[in-house]
Amino acid sequence: RRTPSTNRAVSSLKGKRFQHALALQLDYYMSPQFAGVASALVNNSYDSKGIDISFLPICPVGLEQANVRKHQDANPSAVVMGTVEQNIFVPTLAANPGLKTTAVATMFSKSPLCIASLTDPNDGKLKIGTHEDTVDIMTRIFPSHEVVASPRATKNTDLLSGGLGAIQAYTTTEVPALRRALGHDPVVTHLEGLNGTKLGYSQVVFTADECLHGDQRAVVQAFCEATFEGWANAIRNPEQAAEMVNEAKKMLGLDDEANDHWHPSSEFDVEMLQSCNDYVKGTFQGDRYGVINAARWNEANDWILKGKRRG
Repeated sequence: RRTPSTNRAVSSLKGKRFQHALALQLDYYMSPQFAGVASALVNNSYDSKGIDISFLPICPVGLEQANVRKHQDANPSAVVMGTVEQNIFVPTLAANPGLKTTAVATMFSKSPLCIASLTDPNDGKLKIGTHEDTVDIMTRIFPSHEVVASPRATKNTDLLSGGLGAIQAYTTTEVPALRRALGHDPVVTHLEGLNGTKLGYSQVVFTADECLHGDQRAVVQAFCEATFEGWANAIRNPEQAAEMVNEAKKMLGLDDEANDHWHPSSEFDVEMLQSCNDYVKGTFQGDRYGVINAARWNEANDWILKGKRRG
């Protein structure tokens, strides 16, 4: 299998007559939340659709659109795409329209974002540790608690050691890892719908605006086709997909964050992947996965940007 580039600019065009360079900026290290990408990569689906894919190095949280814009400007003939949460994508673009990026699909039908704690947040004030790019939204959702930016890599340890009273978590990842550490489920407070919260879609796929025209648009469409064919494979066979995620990690070297919210077992990998699959299933409309419903998108945008306007 061909090994894509991970630490250089888009690899040179070669091989297939219609092959086109595409650089992808993931918003996290290769993991089950990108099982569709992993499946398409390992099965050479991108290559078979004429895409010479490379992966940009993982960036600090919240800088995904800026990285896509920077790489697109430096490589105008290529296609540059990325993934990020709607609740990050929308306010970032509103604050800096010059990023010129557009959402084209979504991997998850809703956000798995939650807070995990050892006690009920309703029983008293907690210190909630969140990622730097989520502090504003968490402060808005939990005005009676103390919200602080905290390291992503040590969040579970910070909770279990008492350094934090609650942590930003995902039902797909930290929650099952904490269950294994504690021997029981942590207290999970889901954010979507809490006091009217509307976070919208998760793992939104976006691209630079200029890639929505001509030959570049066809490459964007081919990438989405291959990726969601990969997700369909993951849904049909999650055990095999978990193996493909691990193979993709070895191919890309994008799993090098030392963190404490993984459990080293194939059983954990499959559970996490099946949880991700459930979110992907909710994006199915018509005859395909990944569809963004305009009404839902706009409804979430209204809630997300209303908070920014107040601020």
